[in-house]
Amino acid sequence: MTSIPKSLDDLSPAWIAEQLGVASPPISMDLTPMGEGVGMMSTMSRIRLDWAENGTLPQNLVIKIAAENDTNRNVAQQFNLYLKEVSYYRDLSALTSARSPRIYALDIDSDQNFFILMEDVTNYRMGNQVTGATLDETMICVTELAKLHAAFWNRIDGVDWLPHISGSDNARNMALGAEVGWKQTLEYFGEFVPGSIRDAHVKYLQRIPMIQEQLDQEPRTLIHGDFRMDNMLFGVRKDDAPLLIVDFQGPLKGNGIQDLAYLLSHSVQTEVRRQCESQILDHYVDTLRLEGIREYSTDKAWADYRLAVLYCWTVAVVIAGTMDPANERGYAWMSKMVERNGLAIEDLDCLELLDS
Repeated sequence: MTSIPKSLDDLSPAWIAEQLGVASPPISMDLTPMGEGVGMMSTMSRIRLDWAENGTLPQNLVIKIAAENDTNRNVAQQFNLYLKEVSYYRDLSALTSARSPRIYALDIDSDQNFFILMEDVTNYRMGNQVTGATLDETMICVTELAKLHAAFWNRIDGVDWLPHISGSDNARNMALGAEVGWKQTLEYFGEFVPGSIRDAHVKYLQRIPMIQEQLDQEPRTLIHGDFRMDNMLFGVRKDDAPLLIVDFQGPLKGNGIQDLAYLLSHSVQTEVRRQCESQILDHYVDTLRLEGIREYSTDKAWADYRLAVLYCWTVAVVIAGTMDPANERGYAWMSKMVERNGLAIEDLDCLELLDS
């Protein structure tokens, strides 16, 4: 096993050369930390390299390692986020046409120290969860999301490291995290929590396992698990891919509509969601059909979507109630997440599903 850096200070030109499989290290290496308030669960930095002989060696890379914030690192370890991301890139990423950055090297140890050394795609435009997705951005994301889901549609049960959305340690941790995190969510973000959700507090927590089970019925696929704007990189040049999807730390087995609900109820501008919700769901189903998945109807997608929007509140509370916002940017996107999800639950009358 190669040495795994525990902080950015552990990086060296010799280590970079080892990962790239070249004999001579770069003559200089400069680090620029990135993603403050965005990544939160990991530490990331851009690496600028100067080589004695340029050739085809990369001039810029991006490194991702475990979070230096102890609170967020502990949450990541509890949910095996680092193991899942390394496993996705190692085992599954080549099986889908949905694009993500090229990976040069990666590894993880038994203590969940990890690294992913990837191509530098800072020329792409990162989505902004605080501003929220426009309709055009949403449609691009949904197209690529459907491609991701179609590639693994009813083909994922044999992937042992990938947990189910229900009946797994991940599911139990989500239910426990929502229970533990409810108080902090109200303390930090209470002004964005509708009264109807406050009133449903006890019933909602009791029903989480039921909702998880309903979202774990066939057809199952790979759920990205954190399909939000800050993890979307939009192409800006002629030869760029339309979208690169990053941050595969939370993948699950279950109904892919969970990703769509997560995008629409956490990241899409509320007025865009309200005005174009049916159009967006139709586009998801139509793209699945273009990818060869024809058995998933629009009516089924809509019923599943309402339930998934309701479950997204569990994710929102786990994030807002157990993680350290760390800085103003982190607080801003978490505020928008809570606000948008609460409004979506009310708009769609999702709380009535607690009695079904």
